[in-house]
Amino acid sequence: MKMKHVPPIAALCLAASAATVSAQETMVGFVSPIASQPGQALASDIMEKMAGDLGWQYRMLDANLSPNRQVSHVDTLVTLGAKAIGSWSLDPNAVAAAYTRANEQGVPVVGVNSTGPGVTMTVWWETSLCEDGGTYDRQAAWIKERRPDAKVVVMGGPAVPSIQQNTNCFEEAAKAAGLDVVARVDNTKDSTANAASMAADLMVRHPDADVFWSYNDASALGVSASALASGKTIYAAEGSDGVMVFGMNGDDEAIAALREGRMTASWDPDVYGMAAAVILGFKQLLDNPGTKPDDLIVASQFLTFGNIGDYVPTLERGYTIDTVPLIK
Repeated sequence: MKMKHVPPIAALCLAASAATVSAQETMVGFVSPIASQPGQALASDIMEKMAGDLGWQYRMLDANLSPNRQVSHVDTLVTLGAKAIGSWSLDPNAVAAAYTRANEQGVPVVGVNSTGPGVTMTVWWETSLCEDGGTYDRQAAWIKERRPDAKVVVMGGPAVPSIQQNTNCFEEAAKAAGLDVVARVDNTKDSTANAASMAADLMVRHPDADVFWSYNDASALGVSASALASGKTIYAAEGSDGVMVFGMNGDDEAIAALREGRMTASWDPDVYGMAAAVILGFKQLLDNPGTKPDDLIVASQFLTFGNIGDYVPTLERGYTIDTVPLIK
């Protein structure tokens, strides 16, 4: 059979077309624990953009705090042809079988602050690691320096392992620093309104409590609102006698509250960095099938009224997979 001659330019076009088809066939997915949470929504948007920059398709499915839905979503992503899946485990035991089924189909799983059967590698927020001298020890020391006899209320959240671990880590660090933890409650509804209601009751039962630590910014904002409504002031300047209110996640509303003196501090786990690290993990796994890369730890920043003026908005950080802010 006589071969048809293909002009060089046409050949290049055909090659480009083939490459495009190949890129389109690479789909990655992420199972968000709760997509309505501002940081999770932002992380998904960033992952979608970075995946697109690599020529990949991206799908996000929302578990909405339901372990059963998370299991179903992992299976759905495998069925849709995902080549790699990211997931923040709501219940490691419940989702382990789904992760393992994905692995058996050649689909690696990048856990976000999650480990366990079927998790190929993990992307960690620094704030999700409970280590000597880590974020919670440093935060407890910051409080101790300014308020040695602090009476602390700890507000945890839903029964998600990573959330409970973070809460336990801070509580233990506070006690080790000599702070008096007078109460611990859990905002299982994961809402600002519920946190405000709980905080109002706590302030009646513990009128001398002067530090309120919350597992996320939404809860801290509820605590702040209740404190202000009861006539209290917020510790937002060195030497203040106001109530210390701490959050976590570096959400936009918390950044505004810090600037306006309605919160004391928040941990910024760097949502952009986390999203970029997940994409980096996908690339490492897809470039080297069958391997188990090292876990990736994204550096966190303790934002206070003292350094909030230097804050760089999340979307302005512009990381690439080569500039992810990792702790080596």
